[in-house]
Order: sequence, then C-alpha cells, then structure tokens
Amino acid sequence: MAQHHPDHPDLPETSGTQPATSMDPAATIGVGAAEAPAGPARPLVRAGLRGFLDLTRVDVALVVGLTLLAFVLRFASPILPNFLGGAAPAAPAIQVLGVGAARNSSRSACQHDIPYDHRLISACGQIFDEVYFPTDAADDLASPPRSYFDPEPPLVKLLMTPAIAWLGFTTMGWRMTQVITGSLLVGLMYLIALRLRRDRFFAVVAALLVCLDGLAFVESRIGVIDMPAIFFTALCWYLLLLHWQARTRRQWRITLYVTAAALGIAFAAKLTALAPLATLMALVVGRALAPRVTALLPALRRIAGPRGHEAVLWREAAGRRAVLHYAAGLVLIGAIYAASYSRYETIPHNDVYRFYACAPSTGPITEPPPNNVYHLKVPVAKIGGITVPDVPVAIENIVDVNIASLRYQEIECRGHPWASRWYTWPVMAHPVLMYYQSATLLGNPAYTGVGIITNMGNPAVWWLGLLALLFCVWRMTRGPDWLRVSVGALLVASLTTLILTFHAAEPPVTSAGYETGPLGPVSPLFYVAYAGMIVFALVATAFAVIARRFVPAFIVLGYTASWMMWVPGNKARILFFYHALGILLFTALALAYALTLLRRVRFHAAGRWWSLAPLAYAGIACVVAAFLFFYPVWTAIPMTNQDAYMRLWVDAW
Repeated sequence: MAQHHPDHPDLPETSGTQPATSMDPAATIGVGAAEAPAGPARPLVRAGLRGFLDLTRVDVALVVGLTLLAFVLRFASPILPNFLGGAAPAAPAIQVLGVGAARNSSRSACQHDIPYDHRLISACGQIFDEVYFPTDAADDLASPPRSYFDPEPPLVKLLMTPAIAWLGFTTMGWRMTQVITGSLLVGLMYLIALRLRRDRFFAVVAALLVCLDGLAFVESRIGVIDMPAIFFTALCWYLLLLHWQARTRRQWRITLYVTAAALGIAFAAKLTALAPLATLMALVVGRALAPRVTALLPALRRIAGPRGHEAVLWREAAGRRAVLHYAAGLVLIGAIYAASYSRYETIPHNDVYRFYACAPSTGPITEPPPNNVYHLKVPVAKIGGITVPDVPVAIENIVDVNIASLRYQEIECRGHPWASRWYTWPVMAHPVLMYYQSATLLGNPAYTGVGIITNMGNPAVWWLGLLALLFCVWRMTRGPDWLRVSVGALLVASLTTLILTFHAAEPPVTSAGYETGPLGPVSPLFYVAYAGMIVFALVATAFAVIARRFVPAFIVLGYTASWMMWVPGNKARILFFYHALGILLFTALALAYALTLLRRVRFHAAGRWWSLAPLAYAGIACVVAAFLFFYPVWTAIPMTNQDAYMRLWVDAW
C-alpha cells in the first residue's frame, strides 16, 4: 500500500508514516466514478466516493465512537461522584444530572400552559446569553411567529426550534442543538486531521483535544449560537481540504459547490465563516499563480519541492472556466444566506433599529422617531389573484436587517466585566464566568458551597498548543536560515506591534471591570502591523503551495485567519473568549501534529535507542488529567469555595 508524505497529503512518504487507509479502485460510486486510471508518472486518481473520501471501516468506527464519547460527556454531565465526599449517606453514589441541570431558577418555573409566552420566559432558568437566543427561537416557533430583532444571522435559532418543540421550552430543550453539534464537531475534527495527514494517531488526538477542552465543552452545553456556528465553520474547513485535493473535473466541481453551500450555511449561522472563505481564496489563487511566480522568481524555485503532480491535476480539473465556477459559488453562498431569512421574512417587523451612536453606559442609540426603525413588510405580491413572493422586497428587507446588524456591531461600545481583547485569547487570560450560584453540597443543608460555570479552556490544550504552533511556524518554513529567521521575525515584530498599539488605545477599566468607553485612536503603526500579519499569512500560503509544507502551513494559516479576523471588530466593540472557538480547532491540530512527530522521534545514546513516544503519551495524559480536574467548574458541580477557587487558574472575575 502506498504511504503518504507527512507534511503533504498527496506526496509519497519517505520516512515511514503510518498508513491510515486503503484505496479501492473498484469503488465506482459517486464523485469521479468514470475517470480512467492515472498514468505511471502521476499519483493514483482516487475513484468513487469511497476512494475519494479515503475512509475505511476503522475510520468510520472511530468517528462514530469519538462522537458518541463527546455526546455522553456533554449530555450526561454534570456527573457527581458523591462517594468521594464522605458525607450525606442518603445521596446516591453517582448522580447524573444532565445538560439541563445548570439553571438560574427551578425546573418547575418552566412548566406553564403557554410555554413560549414572553411574560414567563424570564423565569425559566437561562444562564448568560440564553436570555436572548432561546427566546428568539421560541418567537420563530410560535404560530403566528412573533417579531424580534437580533444582530446575528437567523439559522441557529431556527435549528433550535425542533428540540424546543419536542422537549418544551426548558433548559434541556434549548440546549440540545448545541449538544448535538458540539458532539459532531469532535468526529469532524477526526476527519479534518485525517484529511491533512494520513495518520490515525494524529486524527484521534486532534479529536480528543477538542472533546476534552473546556471552551468547546461548555459552549456545547448552553443555548447560544456559537457551537453550531463553529461546527458549520469546521465543516467548511473539511470541504475546503476535499476541494484542494480534487483530481478530476467532476471531483473539482462537486467539491467546489458543496463547499460553497456549506459556506452559505456557515454564514447564516455566524460570520466566523470569513476565515475559511479567506483561506480558500488565498490557497486557490496561490495554487493558480504558483507556476508563473516560481518561473519569474528564481529565489522561490530554491525553496520549492519537486513539481507536484497533484497541483497539475488540480489545475487541469479546474479548466479554463474556473473563475466562472468560483463566481457561481459566491452567488450560491449569497443565495443560501438569503434563504436562511425565509422564516424571518414571514413576520412584519417594526423593531429593526437604525443605530447612529453609542453611549458607554447604555449601548447603541437609535435615531429619533419616526426614522428610528426599518419597517419591514412581508414580501408578497398579488398577480392575478395569486399570492407570490416579492423577491425585490425580500432582498431589500434582508439588506435592511444586515445594515442594522452591522451598524449595531460597529457601535456596540458598552463595557462588560467578562469581555476580553483578542490578544488575550491564546493564553485564555479572561474567560467568561457564565454561572455562579450558591449550592447545597451532597443534598445536606449543613454543607454549603458554590456552583460555577466558566468557559475557560483546558490549560493543557491551550498552553501546550502555543508551543506547538510555534513549532508549526518553524516546520512550515523551508530554505536558507536567513529566510526562516526572517519569517519568524516578521511574525514576532508584527504581532508585538499590533498588541502594543492596540493596548495603548484601550480606555481605562473601572473597579467593576468595565471599560469606560470605546477604543481610542490607534497609532498608524497598528495598521502597518496588521498589514504585516497579512503578509505573514501570505507567506504561509506560499509555503503551503510552493514549498510542500502543507500540513503545518495550513495549521498556521487557519489559526492566523481565525484569529486576525476579529481584530478589526474588536476595535469597534467588545468581544468574549468564546469568539476564540475558531482558533481552538487549529490549536488542537497543532498540538496533535507536534505530539505525532514527537512520538516518532528516536535517538541513540548510551549504547541503545531511545524513543520520545512516552512524552507524547504524557502530553495526552496531561490533557485528560486537566479535564478531570477542571470538570467541576465547567459543569457547576457544587464545591466548597476553596475547591472552586483552586480551579480558577485564570482571571474569570
């Protein structure tokens, strides 16, 4: 069986990477089924859907198993091992409370005859932003639906409605969508990693790191929009890799349009899809221009690997009309995004506000009446007595809603005690304290403590992941030492200047943790440094396309895009640690990549061969141990104050 190059999914392996999958030339179902075998000078064209996806039964079993593991942890938690406490003998040895347990009021408060009535929703136990999104989902579910304005796209609220309709307007009902998508994300991480590098160890570790991370775990268990949004964004990353590895005309076109459809869905969930879209554009343009650029610049030929037949096949598959297909893909993205407003368009609206200024104490200010709102009408027209959709009015409504949403985001300048700046996310300096309740321990009123939920990440993932990302930056570079040093210097200089100039423009912080106003004017060096980060991303793109360092370069490029996309927005408004979900995916990939290579290192000393594989397994053990240790502050398990504070390793207040 052919093995694969460790840093490029389509080049032959020379160092013995573990083969992950088999290719079945006889599989003739689906994408590229009718293609002829490749010639001896070209790599095998993977025929059929099974061959193209390159998955065996073992891989499918691992995806299912990892997804089920994630689901059990997310759905069944909090799990209380009462036998460890040595008190309250009447309490069961183990209590499984389930995802609906963390609530700010009793379950009975949610049982009423009108389950979606606004007068009663405030008593139903929401935590953090559950006061907004489940309510909006209930408005969509109501018959007739009720008007509301939310500056976020509508898709996730619509996805929450089936569970609410089935389970009722309860904590369990409005959190099930997040539990399901958060569990599926773990299985999807396996597929992304396996597509990057044909190594099951790498894929399993990447999936486990996301499964056992606190940020992903908490966001999978509360009724907000971020986990479904990042699941669809991760799906875009996976489909991007499928499109990148297309080898036939049919594979190329199908993967392009499926990726475009996924991007439309992801944008309809949240604008985090900007990162995979920008990365796809950079990689595609880079691959298209690579032959001409390397021909014009001899210096690039020195760092380029042997000409990749996979790139030649990809360009041949794209054909001369590639630009037209990409333009059609952009139209498809816009069409799906617009279609997500279909339910919203069935409701007359008089609450799509026109914002023009912001007061730090109250937030965005609307224009004076009567011009303070966009009045949206249901876009229907009568033609010969038949009611038909009025497409121009529908498009005008969508434009008005998005103008109002973007304007709100632009001038949302209020402070918040749990907000954090973009440059604090890699070290998770200030996560969100989502829940804080006094609690009775072990069912005994004599024992009192506290229940906490903070979306702090797993320190073993995030802090070790930073070292792994630096390793990926070094690993992706190729060429003379001066070039590798220059790439590192560009990153350090640009990022340091960006952080210092941004921090210098921040307003003072009150004793309660609120900033006193919006970001002040930033130095011109800020824009120079941001341009430097864009140049660094382009360098990573070049190494991915030209130097055959695709795996580490893709990880660095994805992390940079998922992080830097928030910097301009953070100039205008506050952001929170959960906006770092996009960079978590690449932190996990970087750490899994570093542990995978560490596992293969052997050296000779003292007359024998030594392996560093135990260090790789020790890294995984640290992640598991940290998950168990911080589990109580991710699930609101009642603890004494001392136990709770011992687990708050970062500034959660």
